[in-house]
Amino acid sequence: MEKDKDKRTTDIIPDGITNGGIAAILKGGSPTGNTSVSLGTRSLERRLSEAKVMYSGMIMICRTGSASIRVNFSMWKLCAGSVITLFPNDMVTLTERSEDFSVEVLEYDATLLREASLQMEQTVYSQLRADRCRTESPIVTNIINDMFSLLKIYFDQPECMCLDQLVLLQLKAFFVGFYDYIYRFPQKRKPEEGSPRVRELFNLFMMYLETHFKDSRDVAYYASLLNITPKYLNIIAQRITGNTVKALINEYVVMQLKLSLCSGNTSMKMLAGEYNFSDLSFFCRYFKQHTGMTPMQFVKSEAPKRT
Repeated sequence: MEKDKDKRTTDIIPDGITNGGIAAILKGGSPTGNTSVSLGTRSLERRLSEAKVMYSGMIMICRTGSASIRVNFSMWKLCAGSVITLFPNDMVTLTERSEDFSVEVLEYDATLLREASLQMEQTVYSQLRADRCRTESPIVTNIINDMFSLLKIYFDQPECMCLDQLVLLQLKAFFVGFYDYIYRFPQKRKPEEGSPRVRELFNLFMMYLETHFKDSRDVAYYASLLNITPKYLNIIAQRITGNTVKALINEYVVMQLKLSLCSGNTSMKMLAGEYNFSDLSFFCRYFKQHTGMTPMQFVKSEAPKRT
């Protein structure tokens, strides 16, 4: 335990937004070393033309400049003071940014998110995902500023052994407080796209996609999980995103495949099996159809970005 504490240093590690990493991560955690958290102000990379899949959760506050960010097919505008919450398995693309754009980021392991949201009702969690960004909301901005200021005190103490527990408590307070805020001020909620039922079905589709993307790429499979017809699911997807269900499934699967390929922990043959491709040849053809590169060409193109 003591050895692990002494080894806590600032490292560059990859994340779901950028190829090279969003920030220098100050690794902290419990005495078991099972979780990690980070806090820092960073400027995101410009070259973010492709979507990235998040593997951790993040709360970001824009400090300077402005940007447009797409999260799971919804667009959000960020400016100084804007707060946005990202969750594991979110697909994120920074579509445009100003030269002076920078954000302060609290990043936390997915296990912390699960524990923080354990006692929250599903409706609360769904609302947080649907209404994840606050712009020109002084109350939310002040909450995050105070939260980050408090956490910095602990991050600045090398001997602090309870960073994950401290972040966990702050996350619980933030989630409950944010939920309370948007329900006390309904006029500040994001206007819903489509009827409540349409939005509910689309959110459920995204949840099923995040859980079952390795099991199937078939539209009918997800429609059956929702107890609706493939045609109706396609109508919902096009109403919310302007894209077909098949396009959404393929985009999400390809992003997950890229993440798996970049990790280098699984052979391509094993990946083909995990993602239920009939064989390695079909897996390679599918990947090239949607990226213009074979899996091997993609891995080679990413290698310089990770060094």
